[in-house]
Amino acid sequence: MRKIYFSIFSFLLVAGLSAQVNVTYKVDVTNYAMGNDINANGIRVGGNFATYGGTTGGNAMADWTPTDANSAMTDEGNGIWSITVEYPQSSIGSEQLYKFVNGDWGTNEGTDTTLIADGGCGLDDGAGNINRTLVIPQTDLTLLFCWDDCVQCDGSEPTGLGEISDISDFSVAPNPTINQTRFNYTLDANARVSIQLFNLVGQEITTVLNSTQAPGNYNVDFDMSELESGIYIYQFRVGNQSFSAKLIKQ
Repeated sequence: MRKIYFSIFSFLLVAGLSAQVNVTYKVDVTNYAMGNDINANGIRVGGNFATYGGTTGGNAMADWTPTDANSAMTDEGNGIWSITVEYPQSSIGSEQLYKFVNGDWGTNEGTDTTLIADGGCGLDDGAGNINRTLVIPQTDLTLLFCWDDCVQCDGSEPTGLGEISDISDFSVAPNPTINQTRFNYTLDANARVSIQLFNLVGQEITTVLNSTQAPGNYNVDFDMSELESGIYIYQFRVGNQSFSAKLIKQ
């Protein structure tokens, strides 16, 4: 099963937004480095960051230029590289395209028949370029992926679930789906749980679930047969914590 991740926290625009949101992009190159040398210029990031006012340390980034000084990632050790991008409030809700690059183009993600390139979490621009996507969130967010993969290197979800302390074993399957999908999760404490579905411009489509639940294992079925084919965003909320991702209707 292929998964496309679209991780955001409360991506809808609301009153009282901060003037800036910070997204920390992290990539684990441990598996990649087993068969490839890391370029002397290190791991970098390429994307349309300038389009959305992305800066690092207050310095403007360039679009699709991983060799730019402001596109350099920091080696945190243990195979983890990171970069924090600051976005203005006006960019919240926009779709950021990006990918991780080993030094420069030619040694980047999305060129092998791996998950990101082969119908996974990457989007093909029609010219054979596979890019990761992120809707710029309302609140600060940290993402961690394994190189050229849709999950962390240990197979766990890339982000979000660690921010919700009262749930575990979360999954949505099938995704993509033709008609029905199921939200599976374990709730560790009494909490108000809601699942809402939005379109890509932030309009609410429906509320799948909204109830107070006791600790336990849950399976929530959702019928999408009446919806048009396309990409939707589900928001899973437990108390005042939330996680959002893509849900695709084929």
